[in-house]
Amino acid sequence: MIEQTVDVTRLDGFVRYTRRIVRARLIIVTMVVGLLAIYTPLRIVLFGVVELGIYATLLLVTRTALRHPDPVLAFRRLRWQSIGLVFLLATNASALAVKLRLMEGPSMRAEAALVATCVLLFGALRVHIGKVSYVTAIAPPAATLLWIAFDPHASLADNHYVVAMALFIVALLSATWRQQTTDRALAQALRDLARRNADLTEAVAEAKAASRAKSDLLTVASHEIRTPLNAVLGFAHALRRDTFLTSTQADLAQGVLEGGAQLTRLLDTVLDLTKVETGQATLALTPVDLRRLVRTVVRVWGAHAQAVGVLLSFEDADPDLDYGLLADEAKLEQTLVNLVSNGLKASPSGGTVVVRLAGVAKDQRLSALIEVRDTGASVSPEDRARMFDAFDQTERGRNLGGSGLGLSICAANLALMGGEIGVADAPDNDAREGKAALGKSAGRGAVFWFAFEAETLTPPAAGAPPEACVTVPIRVLAAEDNPANRRVLAALLAASPAQLVFAENGAQALDMWRAETFDLVLMDVNMPVLDGVAALAEIRELEASTPRARTPVWMLTANAFDEDVARYRADGADGVLRKPIDTVALFALLARVAEKKAEVEEAGALPAHTS
Repeated sequence: MIEQTVDVTRLDGFVRYTRRIVRARLIIVTMVVGLLAIYTPLRIVLFGVVELGIYATLLLVTRTALRHPDPVLAFRRLRWQSIGLVFLLATNASALAVKLRLMEGPSMRAEAALVATCVLLFGALRVHIGKVSYVTAIAPPAATLLWIAFDPHASLADNHYVVAMALFIVALLSATWRQQTTDRALAQALRDLARRNADLTEAVAEAKAASRAKSDLLTVASHEIRTPLNAVLGFAHALRRDTFLTSTQADLAQGVLEGGAQLTRLLDTVLDLTKVETGQATLALTPVDLRRLVRTVVRVWGAHAQAVGVLLSFEDADPDLDYGLLADEAKLEQTLVNLVSNGLKASPSGGTVVVRLAGVAKDQRLSALIEVRDTGASVSPEDRARMFDAFDQTERGRNLGGSGLGLSICAANLALMGGEIGVADAPDNDAREGKAALGKSAGRGAVFWFAFEAETLTPPAAGAPPEACVTVPIRVLAAEDNPANRRVLAALLAASPAQLVFAENGAQALDMWRAETFDLVLMDVNMPVLDGVAALAEIRELEASTPRARTPVWMLTANAFDEDVARYRADGADGVLRKPIDTVALFALLARVAEKKAEVEEAGALPAHTS
């Protein structure tokens, strides 16, 4: 197994390196001492015993260094101690080689050279420690090898053995020096990698903290924005029901409702950005009238288009086609709004933006195509390929002051729907008309389009007002601390047979629930004194300990994250109504409660409530 590279510039790495070398050498030296004891006199064996003692001392000083309270001082002291001990090892082993060379016998010269070579190889490993350690370790065995190879009785020309030995020593030292350069570079790379890994770990922690802060901010922003938006839409709904409104006033009230609904869907999209970033975004499929959706976007943005001097219009390519389908309305609207907004910014004053809707229905499926044609700058072919990449701005995008995110979000929406999105040049006739209206300064124009396929649905027929679905008087306890939201609920239920009782906090709602009987409880979450979740827990606990029937409790809250909804249900809520209040969902809930009450009363299980 290859040993892991260690950093000898630090105490722990230096100790591991030294111990690894010493332990390997101890085995070899012990075997050498055994051979010396068999084949050589005792005075020769003593050199091997001294060698073992020095190695044991080297292990001891490494253990002492690890126990020192100051690692820096211990490292410096250990380095010099190891240099001295290794020099003693090299000198003692070289002396052993000299003694072997002086012994009688033709083979002793080779054996002495072998011992000196082993010592030289060991000393060459000290190149990793430093120059002083390297020189002191290789000097004795190198000099010994040259002495062994030199024959004083031969002429200088015949001493080729000493030349060969010198070349061997030079080659060995050159190789070890190059290895030292490589190892030091590797050690530096390891240190840099460790620092970068620490920086990366810190950056990941900061990113997670920033993500948590972003989620907290989105939660707070969601609640704070939805509360006043709930009042705006609620009062607009109540105003829209007023039969004394003129046609103009009714039209304005409807515009407020459409703009508010669009703002609500936009807020939902913003809250869904975290899922888009992590690849966890999903489609929320609901029945959608695509023609109505496109008309609404054009209508809402019409005032802005008029303010900037651009004519915004809608072109229905297939007026007889039914555009009822099952799709994600929020993502469709977000994509169309983004393209219309960009088209208005790109078109100069006096220009035009045309939103065109076309489609083909076949086998209960609808293939829809929506185009947004503007009279701004055209998009070059090389920019089209990266037009929908996140943070990759084209020349047109930079001129419009975009962030490089809008079109990438549109592309992500279409990818979820299995559709396509793209950009092309405006048709020649449109380009000529735009230039004729604006002069030579007009651009050729661009057509941003997206296409998708969805299941067709029959749009629900207009019927009775939603409050008419509540056929039986019911008592509703609404726990809501915000006065504007209480007024909204009162205005929405004014024409229905529901008797509404208000509580301004969770504690007050709990007391009212104990004292009276209610068919439904609408519970806000964030309230003073006692919050809605705690009040819900008290209600469920009291119901479990008494024979009282279970009261449906629905949370009425602006905290609309999926994890919040799951938590409320786990705490005992029967469901969640999100703010701004969806009047259709609200009256559907009241109708179900009224229907269930009527069934119970018909069965004689409970007496009818009197208002």
